[in-house]
Amino acid sequence: MSQNKLKIVIFDMDGLLVNTEVVYRDGWQYATKQHGVDLPEDMFQGWVGKGYHETTEALVELTKDRQLVQAIRKTREEYFRQELAEGRVVPKPYAKEALQAAKEKYTVALATSTMKERAQKVMKALEFWQYIDYPVFGDEVEKLKPAPDLYLEALKRAGFSAAEGVAVEDSITGSQAAENAGLPVLMVPDANFDLDVEKVPAGVVQRGEDLRIVLDYLEKH
Repeated sequence: MSQNKLKIVIFDMDGLLVNTEVVYRDGWQYATKQHGVDLPEDMFQGWVGKGYHETTEALVELTKDRQLVQAIRKTREEYFRQELAEGRVVPKPYAKEALQAAKEKYTVALATSTMKERAQKVMKALEFWQYIDYPVFGDEVEKLKPAPDLYLEALKRAGFSAAEGVAVEDSITGSQAAENAGLPVLMVPDANFDLDVEKVPAGVVQRGEDLRIVLDYLEKH
């Protein structure tokens, strides 16, 4: 990518900018137990980067009770809101610095499978909202990650092509979505979960332990 070709940086949110995935997992465990459903922990681990519809259908398949699943989701959402209100939903290392660096030189977008209401609350609570020019949420597209819809919509709204952008992701599912949209990917795997390196998409051009890789990448572009 040449010196002046990069125009837009598109960030994921959960597990990348914000340490939410552990809270989500703990919320699932809490909510299912509250409703008398015993599910294996490794199932929740496999939901990292997955969206509302996919997790809902997985629970419906396991419980055979859609009403129960909606009750579980409601309890989990209440759990998450409490964690956020009490300051236990925290930024990932160098998240603010990465957003600031991107905002100084480029257009910044958000492509998150999280629904708009919750995502806005999180981004505003952590004072990240000011850095986002074009947010796209899970309830604004037809298909969630690994489908490319979120990234394609972000590019469309901003008026740029995939050749002018880069995505920043933490999960294999999210990286696949960005790759499917034609974007190169900077990947910062969520250290709370194991990464299956054999499944890392070819579109991942750089991988690192934290968001400092974004700072390094932007310095060179």
